[in-house]
Amino acid sequence: MRQTRIVAGLVLLGVFLLVTSCGPAPRVVQGTVVRYDAAEKLLVLRDETAPQATMEISIAGAEVGADPIPGDAVRVAFRVVGDRSVATRVMNLTRQDEIGKKGAKSSGGH
Repeated sequence: MRQTRIVAGLVLLGVFLLVTSCGPAPRVVQGTVVRYDAAEKLLVLRDETAPQATMEISIAGAEVGADPIPGDAVRVAFRVVGDRSVATRVMNLTRQDEIGKKGAKSSGGH
């Protein structure tokens, strides 16, 4: 009887820890880079959806493909931590297209 209660308690504890440690899924925004401060790792982005608001996102510690420059189209996965948006991943859609085009040109039959 006592072992059953211990096992049940451990199972409940495990479920509780699993649920609370995962947290909500990251949000995703796509838009155009307005400004990027490489020293501060701060990205200012204009959301492509109405009302096309701008937002600041910290990309320090995020997985970043090519560094963003103003005018680039990017997709950013982020979480809100306190009152800041903190990116987990930044995909530079503009640079990805350029890399793809270069790869397609160089991979021809010889």
